[in-house]
Amino acid sequence: MLRVQWLYVLFVLTALGIFGRIVWLQYGPEGASLREKVEERTFTMQRIDGQRGEIFAADGSLLATSVVMYYLGMDFAVDSLTAGRFNGNVSALADSLAALFGDRSAGEYEVFLREGYAGRGRRGYRRLNSRMISVDELRRVLTFPLLKDRPGFGGLSLERVYHREHPFGPLAERTLGQTRTVYDTLVVPTRDSTRKRVETMLTERGLYGIEYSFDDRLRGTSGWQMMQKQTQRFSTPVASPLNVEPVNGLDVTTTLDMDFQDVAHDMLSRQLVRHGALYGTVVLMEVATGHIKAMANLQRFGEECREVSNYAVGGRFEPGSTFKLATLLALLDDGMRLSDMVAVGNGRLELRSAEFTDDHVPEAPYETLKRVFETSSNVGFVQAVEQRFKERGREREFVDYIAALGFDRPLGTGIVGEATPILHRPTPEATRLGRWSSNSAAFMSHGYGLEVSPLHTLTLYNAVANDGVMVRPMLVSGLCNSLGETVEEFESEVVNPRIAPRRTIDAVRESLEGVVDQGTARVLQNPYYRVAAKTGTAQQLTDGRYLGGHRGQIYMATMVGYFPADEPRYSCIVSIWTRFNAAGDVFYGSNLAGPVFKAVADRVYVTHYEWQRPILVEN
Repeated sequence: MLRVQWLYVLFVLTALGIFGRIVWLQYGPEGASLREKVEERTFTMQRIDGQRGEIFAADGSLLATSVVMYYLGMDFAVDSLTAGRFNGNVSALADSLAALFGDRSAGEYEVFLREGYAGRGRRGYRRLNSRMISVDELRRVLTFPLLKDRPGFGGLSLERVYHREHPFGPLAERTLGQTRTVYDTLVVPTRDSTRKRVETMLTERGLYGIEYSFDDRLRGTSGWQMMQKQTQRFSTPVASPLNVEPVNGLDVTTTLDMDFQDVAHDMLSRQLVRHGALYGTVVLMEVATGHIKAMANLQRFGEECREVSNYAVGGRFEPGSTFKLATLLALLDDGMRLSDMVAVGNGRLELRSAEFTDDHVPEAPYETLKRVFETSSNVGFVQAVEQRFKERGREREFVDYIAALGFDRPLGTGIVGEATPILHRPTPEATRLGRWSSNSAAFMSHGYGLEVSPLHTLTLYNAVANDGVMVRPMLVSGLCNSLGETVEEFESEVVNPRIAPRRTIDAVRESLEGVVDQGTARVLQNPYYRVAAKTGTAQQLTDGRYLGGHRGQIYMATMVGYFPADEPRYSCIVSIWTRFNAAGDVFYGSNLAGPVFKAVADRVYVTHYEWQRPILVEN
């Protein structure tokens, strides 16, 4: 009994020692730091992203949406995954994974799984698939051996991500933009209400286009959820005053019409492949509002075409003859008339060691200004600018007039990456740096010596169609919340209420119609509606220089204009870049870009029944 009594005393003393140690650890000098370490290892704040907003076409068609996808992983370190359970199911699990993913054989998957289980003491987690799986595929995964057990018991670990999908596939892909993952610094709340900065890589961004430009509206606001660890990779949410609900992003409504987008994409792709061209762009815009109804940007890869770069918005090129519209506006506004005679000689002109040529032989040594525009005579425009501006020492006025048309600044479309034009002025510094010479105005008169985007060129033609009112091109018309309620609406914006007097606009419109009736754009003639347009075939720098001949030279073939000519509703530009080769000479704006312009215009025409003449049936 004495030994038993001493044994009881020993047990009591041991219990008191353990209890005292517990009290000391909990409330002693180091108690607070120890409790914090336990909570940090057991509890964690998990970021919960709000669902990214969707992007819609003008008619409500879904263009971009976020779909929940999963990465599949396995935590081999969970206590419930005993050797017996694992060995009894690993072969069947390997067969199932091989059948689902098809990237490895069943034997390779089994080796991969066994290696993961063997190294569970060092690193228990392994990702099982290299690609994301859909919700339907996840349902199938949850029937696999081991993985069908209750959450965490079989080691299954799911990493949920939002994947951006485009229901219309490649249509307007660069206009919409893409998504990617970038590192971002975030402030994370902790259990004791303090905050710490961590670096995460969960923020979705877009690669230019609408996704990137409206990213702050699309992505919404992230929330936070307190999670308690159950295993190394499995945690459950717990109630906490620090939990913050995420806010979903806003939906973006664009101005795009996917019927017009489809024909622009399809016809541009066919033309690139048919003629072995390099790349091209098509933009269709509503005259009165500036709403962009279609924007296709394609680059050819063999027999296929893909959207890689947004040439329409972010490209910057010497426009060539399509720029003669700006020169014509300057000449007419300065007092010239369409009936004034201009010297064109024999289609060749040497001027201060520079040579200017036309692609056609003129009918007479002098032609009217209107005919010079219709035939796109380089020599005629050089002569007119020389006589009107150069010889009178008014080159600066000519350049200032061009700048006033918007060719010295970005358009302000709201799309990140928009090109800023290059327009040099006759200043001593520009002359010293070689950016301005005695022939600069002559080159500028027919579209060389400056660089603009195709959208800049279209905006000017659209202003002429709009009776001289220049509106800003628009791709986004409004923002809505998830309930469909309008949060913000973007109205059409007038950039310049009058680019030229009405008489000048009327004369220019007459000239543009003449280009189609009896000039270089006759390919656009049709018996149903009238078109006003201008062609352009501009040499582009090839390896930093002009090759001085056709072979190997890169050309930009352009057709730009508006329709119907009498009551303009739409403006359109088609630009295609091609390298001349001996196999063919399809590099002019009329025969390379013209057919695409016509196909787009025809599609627009057949969708507007009010434009079409009724068929009268006589008894």
